[in-house]
Parts: sequence; C-alpha cells; structure tokens
Amino acid sequence: MRTHQQIVKDRGASALGRDLVAMGLDVKASTPQRWADRDSIPGEYWAALVELDAATLDELAGAADARQQATQDAAA
Repeated sequence: MRTHQQIVKDRGASALGRDLVAMGLDVKASTPQRWADRDSIPGEYWAALVELDAATLDELAGAADARQQATQDAAA
C-alpha cells in the first residue's frame, strides 16, 4: 500500500497542485509538497484525489490508519 507521501510523489506535487486548482479547489502550489513532507493528506481533499484517479479511498484511509498506528506505537 502506498503512503500519502508516495501518492503525492507518484502524481508529482506540482502536477497535483495544478490538477486541484483546475478542479476549482483553492490550494497553493506548495500544498501537495507539504502533504508529502508530512506524509499526510487532509481528508477534505480525498474525494478530489479519487476523482483525479490519483488514489482510492481505501488506499488513502489505509495509509492514514498505518501512519496513525505507527505514531501510537512510537509513543508507547
């Protein structure tokens, strides 16, 4: 399963930013790169990524769950 970072990387941060703006979303050009850096894509953008065929909802949710689990394990 791809991470959120890999999802952005596979599409290209700049290309993803342009695609989201073309869909009418108000995102800055640097936003997808920040998502990749954090390895976290906010949920409000998931539907747009699915519409762009950049990822599936299952993939996005699975990556978010794996990241959350890793964070919890590190804190324990």
